[in-house]
Amino acid sequence: MAKLFLRYAVMNAGKSTQLLQIAYDYEKNNGKNVLCLKPQVDTKADKYIISRLENGVIRRKADFLTHPQDGWIYDKIYDEKIAAEKNGKPFSLILIDEAQFMSKENIFDLARVVTYLNVPVICFALKVDAFGIPFEGSSYLFGLAQDIEEVTTRAICRFSDTPKKATIHLRTIDGVPVFEGEQVSIEDDREIRYKPICLAQYMKRYDEAKGIIRRKP
Repeated sequence: MAKLFLRYAVMNAGKSTQLLQIAYDYEKNNGKNVLCLKPQVDTKADKYIISRLENGVIRRKADFLTHPQDGWIYDKIYDEKIAAEKNGKPFSLILIDEAQFMSKENIFDLARVVTYLNVPVICFALKVDAFGIPFEGSSYLFGLAQDIEEVTTRAICRFSDTPKKATIHLRTIDGVPVFEGEQVSIEDDREIRYKPICLAQYMKRYDEAKGIIRRKP
């Protein structure tokens, strides 16, 4: 029986790189076909899934972009599955990048894909946004996924004096940390950037920005 998988981590931990590696292994080394998808809201790199390695040179065009409507992704995958089988090229796996941007309805439809179509789905996602708030897609993936793992490539905090694991990411605009705004704000080369950060360094910057003072021993 197929499963719904969740692989999560902060930004720069290698999620997209791992997705592209899995797709490569399935197709080049095992002769199997896969579907690679990402949500339409992710406008970075247009229709491509890209790795941060080599400045985005490592990339693959998504087979299609997903829409948030209830039933849309199930119907689309169903149609793709029937067409692929008719052409003698059935796919063995579905890989989804930036799955945190998917809707609740999308995640339930992915659960239906593994249940009724018997095709495994691996979703790669952030757990929370830059303000510590869970994304809708991530929340329902944590609730419904049968297999959940943190991506093991270690993202190091960019602000700690000693190496510490980053567990959240900091949004900056023109180099200045921000702690409020829209949940979805895609990174670009002009002003919006995201940096991996450990909880301690994040909280210090958050409290300073908010003017919050707490007693410390």
